[in-house]
Amino acid sequence: MPHDAPPGPDATPRGPASLRAVVFDPRWRRRALTAAIGLALTLLPLVGTLGYEHAFVLAPLASLGGIAVGVDAVHGARARGGATLRTLLEHGARELAVLLAIAFAMPLLGQAWQRACEPLGGVGFFAMGPGVCALLGLVAGLWGGVLANRRGRALLLGALPMIACTGIGLWRLFAEPVVFAFDPFWGYFSGSVYDEAVAVTATYGWFRVYNLGVAAIAVLALAAWLGPGLRLRALPARETALRGVPLLLLAGVAAAVGLQGSRFGFTADLASIEEVLSQRRETEHFVILYAPRSADARSIDAIAIEHEFAWAQLREAMGGREPDGKVTSFVFANAEQKRRLMGAGTVQVAAPWRRQIYLDHRPFPHPVLHHELAHVFGATVGDAIFGVSREGLRINVGLIEGFATAMAPKEAERLDLHDQALVLRKLDKLPAMAAIMGPGFLTKSSQIAYTAAGSFCLWLVQTHGFEPMGVLYGSAGDFERAYGVPLAPLEAQWIAFLDARGGVADDDVAAAAQRFKRRSVFERPCAHRTAELRGEIDRATARGRLDEAIDGWRELCRLEPEQTEHGLGLAQALALQRRWDEAQQALVGLAADDDLTTTMRASVLERAGDVALARGALDEAARAYAEAMALPQSEQRLRLLQLRTLASQQASLRDLVLTYLSPFDPDDDELTRAVTTTWAASELTRTPPGEALGHYLLGRGLLNAERPEAAERELARALRDDGRALPSPEFVRAAHTARLEALVMLGRSDDARAELAALRREPAPPHGYVAQWDEWDARIAFFERWAR
Repeated sequence: MPHDAPPGPDATPRGPASLRAVVFDPRWRRRALTAAIGLALTLLPLVGTLGYEHAFVLAPLASLGGIAVGVDAVHGARARGGATLRTLLEHGARELAVLLAIAFAMPLLGQAWQRACEPLGGVGFFAMGPGVCALLGLVAGLWGGVLANRRGRALLLGALPMIACTGIGLWRLFAEPVVFAFDPFWGYFSGSVYDEAVAVTATYGWFRVYNLGVAAIAVLALAAWLGPGLRLRALPARETALRGVPLLLLAGVAAAVGLQGSRFGFTADLASIEEVLSQRRETEHFVILYAPRSADARSIDAIAIEHEFAWAQLREAMGGREPDGKVTSFVFANAEQKRRLMGAGTVQVAAPWRRQIYLDHRPFPHPVLHHELAHVFGATVGDAIFGVSREGLRINVGLIEGFATAMAPKEAERLDLHDQALVLRKLDKLPAMAAIMGPGFLTKSSQIAYTAAGSFCLWLVQTHGFEPMGVLYGSAGDFERAYGVPLAPLEAQWIAFLDARGGVADDDVAAAAQRFKRRSVFERPCAHRTAELRGEIDRATARGRLDEAIDGWRELCRLEPEQTEHGLGLAQALALQRRWDEAQQALVGLAADDDLTTTMRASVLERAGDVALARGALDEAARAYAEAMALPQSEQRLRLLQLRTLASQQASLRDLVLTYLSPFDPDDDELTRAVTTTWAASELTRTPPGEALGHYLLGRGLLNAERPEAAERELARALRDDGRALPSPEFVRAAHTARLEALVMLGRSDDARAELAALRREPAPPHGYVAQWDEWDARIAFFERWAR
């Protein structure tokens, strides 16, 4: 809703709008332009439907439109001989209502070609975003119109509050440890595009109450100082005391609230985060902030050394480059705490220009620490302001993430990073590099985009060294400057390398297919609504409102019928209510889908086995588990299936394993589950033939609770006689790996090397295992040197 030229005294059309009226009357121009912009947005995914993205794009335009309407209302009234403030507000409100109605109607019209999750589901975002922004813009525009005679100057003066607030918001995002922003004229910016759980929260509501309160003060001030000819006047002394002083006091209160926005959740700063992450550990290269009485506090020594290990690994990979000064690492107790304090929930974040990384707790060693630190190291070859892959106005998101993934490659069990890219190629999902080396990266599934860009960048470093990669990163993707050839021949060589590499079996491709099936947020019209529904379902389940949870799962199945996970959730909720037949019926319906990946088919069979096991149908459960285990899938899932199979085949273990897994306990909670699983594992250690399994489960649980000393003792017992009493080679490998983790945390380097040697005895290990073991070898050596 952008502004346009000022209306003259006779600008109001007296009949139906003609082409001439549309061209020369600013009101009709605004309306036509609003319709054109709204229609154009309907051609874009997510942005073209009512919701968060649509509101975020329209909000600043609504603010500008409101400013223009306010300025034109004052100038038009002056040309006609004057008007009261009430008349100006009524005129402005009517015009804004028309513009907002047009803007609201366009995405509804766009339903004909752009599917939305719920046509009216984004009404809250529209009202809180463009709706309130337009009103705030109107008030600013009225002030601008009163302060200046010339329209251009009046518009500039009216826009000053928006310019100031935008500057403050951008500065906070640049300088403070925060990724979200509430702004009067932009509405709400949630931060990472990968955080799908975006909703109109109570904090947003209170922020808008604050905004409207400030606007009300501005209107009252205008009423007090507005004089003849719609110009400001000097207040008599008595009026100053009665009206001016109270308004100034109110303005002072409003300013105080704004300056302490972090206290109300409107923003965040270092002080507000340090109130919660009040513990501090400094090392040679890091300042680590973490919460007291947390899992991180129990293992802070290992966490600190792992940070330094990540630094050493990256420095070596980048030819000796390293950041100037210490890096601040914020380690939050969980994802929800991180979302509440700085805005990022399910994603880990780095701010290279601030030399800061933001992590939530994960078991040692943190799987994303090295990746986020790689972003900070990227600043040594990135642009001078943000430290990322930018040149001028061009930002190469594909290189930003591909670089960090390559510098800290992560394995997916059997598959290393290049194997995972080869899986994409075999699935015909490997994107062209030209499509993701830039903003297009964000339109792809994160699993696909990160894997492809990371493998390509890693291959470039492995074949050409780091120096050209540094030039490429700093130039935002100028391949000819960095490598002397354009992108296409390099991409062809990389693909030839993948094809010639081998080591990826058909079962590996099938097992990884589900991971790469999920579409990006821009390809899922219901991404935000489904994330919101999942939160509602979790809350309903926690409160024992299982009927509400079931209704929520049914709604998810309606919104995204292609997502098998929703059907599994429905079956789980039905089973929690002991509605076994309905749960089984839901699972039979899921199994009938011929397009299921092997991972999801195994999950459906696993859940069907759980239902049968809970009903006491051991043979039926065993058949379902056996069928699931015959399918390619991850080792973690395979171990869970083996555990369930043991329960279905060993009557003496059935109740204890069911208690440990607790698949359908409606009264479960986090504390109860922790105690119950510990008890069940302990009982298994005394129940033949589950003794070794019980020791493994107990040790794994203690390790997850950051109790490495106790965990190591239990895992050593599980591995007696080379682990022959454990249910399978997969359990033996997992026990060796878990004990290796515990021994490294305890600083027992020789014993850790012995465990690593036991793992390396595996014949013909896949690339992923070899890469993991090599990293553990380097980690053991580094921890040993650090302890001296």
